[in-house]
Amino acid sequence: MPGPCSQPMRFDPSRVLGADGKLHVFSVYGGFGAYRRIRWAVNAIARSAGRNWRCSSEMWKLDLLRACGPMREMATRDGAGADVLMAVTGSLDQRQPELIEWLDSMAPLPPGRFGLLIGLLGDEDNKSTELDWTARQLIRCAEKMHRQFLWNWVGCHDTHDTEWLAGGVEKLLAFKQSTDRNLFFKPATF
Repeated sequence: MPGPCSQPMRFDPSRVLGADGKLHVFSVYGGFGAYRRIRWAVNAIARSAGRNWRCSSEMWKLDLLRACGPMREMATRDGAGADVLMAVTGSLDQRQPELIEWLDSMAPLPPGRFGLLIGLLGDEDNKSTELDWTARQLIRCAEKMHRQFLWNWVGCHDTHDTEWLAGGVEKLLAFKQSTDRNLFFKPATF
């Protein structure tokens, strides 16, 4: 009997024309164990996109982004331009204002762009004291940056269900495909 991981996402990659679609995923994390969750989410996004899309991924530890200077500026610029911005937090027994401050420092997506802000929240210990605060702040940041917000409580069942991710990824791919097609078929002006 197939498990929940074997259920395909709704986006049909065969609808995508051409083999040059690009997706840039930028992840910032604050706690131990985040690497596994980030890899899982990036792989789920890449699987749903299919072979016609190249998915690149960057991961930055929040501690590095707190520093001032060129490294922080470069990471902030790269994150703001990414198709998918992922914020991964471990235990939610305390607020993480440094993550929200960093997201607040980002420029919004320009008009005509669509992007996602994905929150992978929680850990195996199920400490959720600050879940409401964190989710509200991430929603606010997503609205400010003109991104759709998706989130999932991770922990012991983070690799079983991709359905919460499917609609947002499908919308992103469809938007990028229509934008690329409009650029490709733009009438020439003389």
